[in-house]
Amino acid sequence: MKSWTSILSVGVLLGELGGVIAQTGTLIDLGSLLSGQKNLTTFYGLIQKYPQILLQLPSYQGVTILAPNNDAFNKIPYTSLNDAFKNNDADVITNVIEYHILQGTRLAASLVPGTPVFIPTLLTNVSYSNVTDGQRVENVEQAGDVVVFVSGEGNRCTLVQSDLLFTGGVVQIIDSLLIPPANLTSTTQSFNLTSFEGSLYSSQLAQNLTYTPNVTIFAPANSAFQALGPAISSMTSQQLATVLDYHVLSNEVVYSPGLTNGSHFPTLQGGNITVTHVGNNVYINSAQLLTSDILIANGVLHIIDNVLNWAGQNEQPNPNIPTQSAVFPSASVVTNLPFTSALPCTTSCSVSSSSSSGSGVSTAITKGGATTSTAGSGSFTTSSSKAGAMAARETSFVGVGVMGLVGAAAMMI
Repeated sequence: MKSWTSILSVGVLLGELGGVIAQTGTLIDLGSLLSGQKNLTTFYGLIQKYPQILLQLPSYQGVTILAPNNDAFNKIPYTSLNDAFKNNDADVITNVIEYHILQGTRLAASLVPGTPVFIPTLLTNVSYSNVTDGQRVENVEQAGDVVVFVSGEGNRCTLVQSDLLFTGGVVQIIDSLLIPPANLTSTTQSFNLTSFEGSLYSSQLAQNLTYTPNVTIFAPANSAFQALGPAISSMTSQQLATVLDYHVLSNEVVYSPGLTNGSHFPTLQGGNITVTHVGNNVYINSAQLLTSDILIANGVLHIIDNVLNWAGQNEQPNPNIPTQSAVFPSASVVTNLPFTSALPCTTSCSVSSSSSSGSGVSTAITKGGATTSTAGSGSFTTSSSKAGAMAARETSFVGVGVMGLVGAAAMMI
């Protein structure tokens, strides 16, 4: 079997990707396969337009290419990120394509219905991925033989044509583009985890947890913080950091299939958490798992309905009640959202002339955890609703941003 690099060397770099090259048995080369699919002309044109970036891809003995069909490109809106493609930004385009290439030959026919798998991709650039062996894509077969791929920020696309074999692997045709996962703070914004995001800043953990590779984070919903009120909002920064550290598994990315009944995991705080299954519900200690497997740049995030307390790690869930009791003494329900005052400002924020730097510099977490600084003498304007990652929606693959990027590229072909 030919490697991915050798196939492209013959097919793309010599300008003969659309022609018939060598065949192995009944399998054809990648170029012939793509050129023969009328619903992949935009994707095929994108590869033809930027063949040089494919030289940067590592050599694998088998790859799976998730190829967006023409309709996927047609529904992509225009965005200001089009400038990256006008300037032939090979960095951006390479990372988009790499996230659509899975390591190994993955056949839809071999999927086990209802069981999600998290497949490493060729996206290993540390600016966008801080997960060992490549950023993941979730793949699952749902009821009715519907095969779905889930990427960053919960974006879903559906397999519309499967298992097109070529000499270096297989092509799977999908109806939307994959979105490479955003960083932690940007993702908390997208899932309305306002209090959790604010607590990251209050505890001074935002940058640390954004940079740390291979993390699993259990993020309490807003209602969980409201249920505690002053019991948590009055904590010192150090006390709050200890509580939040109990929600983090370090150097271990655990997706939902790994959260098996009775399993225990050591946390960054030092104590252990316990996973319990009761019927169809999954609990982390006594907190119910609400949403699982949200991909982030440096691991995975799960949403739970209660704030975990390392001092009450032996608490067991009561499956007979819809909402579990708070596990902190003196918990008192409040209507406001704790820690929101700690969030960075949104738009047209004043910068004090007496700042310690004296230059009015704003630092924002971007991409997979990098930071950018914007200098100004009086004020600055950001593009995100809450700037935990102020520049992320302009410089990273977030929401429609990447869709606009690749869509703009397609219009240029």
